Amino acid sequence: MENPNTTQESMKEIEIFGVPALFTKNQIPEDGIYPGMSLYELQGRDGRFMGAVLTPVPIPVLADGPRDLKPGDLVMDTGAGYYTPAEFEEKYLSPDYGGATAERYGKEN
Repeated sequence: MENPNTTQESMKEIEIFGVPALFTKNQIPEDGIYPGMSLYELQGRDGRFMGAVLTPVPIPVLADGPRDLKPGDLVMDTGAGYYTPAEFEEKYLSPDYGGATAERYGKEN
């Protein structure tokens, strides 16, 4: 059963560091993270909040601080659509889902 505290918002599917993810311009509270997903916040150089990203696998972080995005690290226009975290989980983790997604998940940079 899905936690009623987790976000039900439909979010844009993106790719970050070669991993499919969900993006929202809204902040996600700690208790709103969908089970099994990792939350990352995007910040501008000025420290201003730019958006939140949910990934199905953890993204390695750097020991010396935040990880900078380089060209190609963040793909916002994947054409994949909008999903709630539950729909996203179904798309990438269910063997019965009808989409051809296996070649995208975990692809090399």
